[in-house]
Formats: sequence, C-alpha cells, structure tokens
Amino acid sequence: MIKTDVIIIGGGATGCGIARDLALRGIPHCLIEKGDYAAGATGACHGLLHSGGRYVVSDPVAAKECYDENLILRRIGEKCVERTGGLFVRLPGDSKRYRERFLRSCDDVGIPVEVISASRALDLAPNLNPEIEEAVRVPDCSIDPFRLCMLNMKTSEIKGGLSFIRHRVIEIVKSRGRCIGVKAQSAVTGEIQEISGNILVNATGAWADIVARMAGSEVPMTLSKGSLVITNHRLTDMVINRLRPSSDGDIIVPNEAVCLAGTTSLPVEDPDHIRIEPAEADVIVTEAGKMIPHFNQTRIIRAFSGVRPLLKSQKLDSREITRGFQIIDHGNGLYSIVGGKLTTYRLMAEKMVDTIMEAFNLKRECETAEKPLDGQEELSGYPLSKRLADMNNILCECELVTRADVERVIRQTATRHVGDISHRTRLGMGPCQGGYCTFRALGVMQDQRLLSPEESMQALREFLQRRFRGIRQTLWGDQLRSEQLVEYIYLGILAMEREKPT
Repeated sequence: MIKTDVIIIGGGATGCGIARDLALRGIPHCLIEKGDYAAGATGACHGLLHSGGRYVVSDPVAAKECYDENLILRRIGEKCVERTGGLFVRLPGDSKRYRERFLRSCDDVGIPVEVISASRALDLAPNLNPEIEEAVRVPDCSIDPFRLCMLNMKTSEIKGGLSFIRHRVIEIVKSRGRCIGVKAQSAVTGEIQEISGNILVNATGAWADIVARMAGSEVPMTLSKGSLVITNHRLTDMVINRLRPSSDGDIIVPNEAVCLAGTTSLPVEDPDHIRIEPAEADVIVTEAGKMIPHFNQTRIIRAFSGVRPLLKSQKLDSREITRGFQIIDHGNGLYSIVGGKLTTYRLMAEKMVDTIMEAFNLKRECETAEKPLDGQEELSGYPLSKRLADMNNILCECELVTRADVERVIRQTATRHVGDISHRTRLGMGPCQGGYCTFRALGVMQDQRLLSPEESMQALREFLQRRFRGIRQTLWGDQLRSEQLVEYIYLGILAMEREKPT
C-alpha cells in the first residue's frame, strides 16, 4: 500500500495545480487520473487565457479573478503563454447600449481596454469583417492546456509527488465514516493500487458528483456542454470576440498553427456520453464567419465538445451561471472543488491548498504566483518555427514532430497510448488528424517493444476512431477529400481491415 498525506482525484488544470502547490509547500501527495492529463474540460476548451472581458458584464467577480490570474500566468508561464491580445468587435446591429455597459464594467473591475477604430482593428487583424463599426482592445492571451497541466506536474515530480494516469478510482476506502484512501485500477494492466491518505481532494470537474457519491456525499452541479471547431491554419493572430452578450460562435482563438472557434452551451446529464451535433458545427462556423468572413471558406479539420462543471443553479441559460468556484468540505475527509475556469486554475489550487494546510494545522504561504513554472524550455513548442531546428526523421509533417520527440515521450512515460504522445508533442493534431503519422508513431512504439503487432493494430483502430468522432461533423469540401484519402490509405494500401488468411 502507498501512503501519502493528500490524494488528488482528477488530472485537469485544477488537480495538477493543486499538486504543484502542495509540492511547493512540502506536502506529500498523489494524483490519480482516469485518462491522461487534461482529459476532461481542460483539454476540451479553446485555450483562451481570459482577460476577464467575456464575463465582465454578467459576472464581474469572476472577470476580476480572470484578469488577475491572466497577469500571473503571463509572468510565471512566459514560455508557454502567447500574448496575442484580443479584440471585442462590434458589427452592424450589435447593441451600442451593451458596448457602454461593457466599457463601464471593465473600468469598474480594472480591466485595461482601448477603444479603436474599425480601420485600426483591420490593421491589427486584416481578416476581420471590413464592415465592423469599432473594436475594443483587451489583454487576452492563448495557452496550451495540455502543456499547462504537464508544467504543473513537473514541479510535483521534482519534489517527489506521485501520479498515476490511466488509473480509475474504483473505491473510496472509509473507516468509521471517514475517507482514508482509494483503490485505483490501471486501464492498461488491470492492477489495483491501494493508496491511503489523510485528505482526499475531488478535482474531477464534471465528474465531481459521481466521485463524491462513492464517499456517500454529493456535489450539486449544473453540467453544460460546449462545442468548438478547429481550422487548418491561423486566420488571426489575435483573439477575436463579438461585442455582445455571450452567445454561440462568438469567439475565435489562435493557438499554435490553428484557430479554435466556439462555443455552444447546452445542458447535459452524463459527462461520459456527449457528442457534437452537426447543427452546432454549422452555427459556430456561420457565426464565426460574421467576424472573419474567411471562416466560411476555411477548411475545418475537427469539431469537439467538453462539459463545463458549473455550480448548481436554477437559471435556464447556463451562460448566466457564475464562473466562480467553490470548495465543499464534506466533513468526512473529502473535499470537492467545483466551478471556475482554466484561467483561474492557479487561484483555485491556492485556495484548496490553503484549506488543506488549515486542516493540517500547518502554516506556509503559497508560492505559485511568484515561482515560474518548471520545465518551460523543454515543453514549450511555439512558435512552429522553433521546431525547424531539427528536420531529420519527421513523423508528423503537419506539426513538425520528429522521431526523437516521440522517443523522448516514450522514454519518459513508457506509454502504450498514441494519445499520450499526441498531447505531449501535438502529433496528429494538424490537418491530417493523425492519418499520416499515427502508424509511424506506433511503429516506434513497437520498435521499443511496448506493443505487439496485434496490440499496435488495435491501438491504431482505436486512435483513428476517436479522431474520426471529431472529424465526422466536418466532412465537406477539402476535409472530406482528405478523409477519403486517409480511408484509402488504411483500407486499401495497408489493408487494415482485411482478414488474415487461415
């Protein structure tokens, strides 16, 4: 049995942030995640490091938290934050009254803004709709959520923290009514790890109520599905927002070599069973095209959905629910932390660890706002030109991922999942969506004797099927032709589904 002080369930931004904070305060801990890091809402977001502008009218408290954390993350994560800046653009017909409320609210909260003319906005973002009437400049940024989680876990690793990815908590162990540990089963080997701890932290986002019920508790939540689409190249180097109350398809975020646009907001009951509907992708493309007309002709390479873990509310429109967060003490050794945003993950972690320190009757101040994130030079991959230094043995032409990159990830993680390599290198995230590079990565894994030929084929099918679930809603034009080519390669040339002769 493994013994530690704090067990963190959930490897999204909040869970990883808690692990980093505990590490810096010298508290032994162990993080357990059923998938890879950022497998939930963290990895299914648009990668926006909020200025707070999106919530400044509807939720000024959350907006202030976002702006403050934006400044902190730009400082401690300098190498992994792209300081794009952002524009809120007003199109013909958009309310001037909302514009005034927006500017007044930004002033009240302390978010620095600059009202600029349409011509100046077009100078900054040439692909904008030339019919825009004006724009408001804000300090938005973009960030890679996968990289952010791994940078936080790097500190935990350095300080001796434990982590088990691809381990599902199957039981919360209790003694005399108090939670004293967990049993976690490996998705790879089926082996069960028994881990004991003095405090359990439920940082599982949309799954928080499911986990809490394993301990005889509950977390009142409202689950909201948000969907996004990805273009095959960057249409803008700035974050573009619509200057109106939050609605479908009103934000475009540049990230690495692509742009992400969204989002929608639909109620869901089960976070394990969601899918993006074709109508959602159509609405996002149409609305994004009103801000950047090229969006209507641009190749969309993927659509995906995530579930927002919002605090329980009676409001019918989930966009009106606060983006603030809450820590729940269940009174049995289990704490749940719910709500919040990717941008405020560090603040959420700080408040959670403050609570833990108080429970342990220990005093040590949080250092996460001052200390730079560990491992930034190794894990920072933007701009794309940085990867041109090594053009030998390229496995993924779209994202310039080399064989050496893949071998490094395998060496560090001993992973048996192509998705884990993808999250750490961006392999398969470009226009071909893994069509030309997945089998190459699996070949490397087989060379390393991590997988048998039969296991490689099964892993290939599973990875391509997961990618197809995101591609199927975007099958028109060039993307349809590209997917047909991928299908011909695997089913025709490589005969992937052909039965072996008996």
